Amino acid sequence: MFAPEIYFLSKLPAQVDAVEVATVTGMALVLSFLATIYPSWRAARIEPAEALRYE
Repeated sequence: MFAPEIYFLSKLPAQVDAVEVATVTGMALVLSFLATIYPSWRAARIEPAEALRYE
């Protein structure tokens, strides 16, 4: 992957673990979903005509 004459690494010193990738992806999706709950709950409580009045 890397030219050994230029770089000291001939390959990346990392291993991709499918469980870790799935865990990080799942946590990102859950946190993104949780971040949308409060704003949508607040928006659901406002009457549409009241929201448009101050627009």
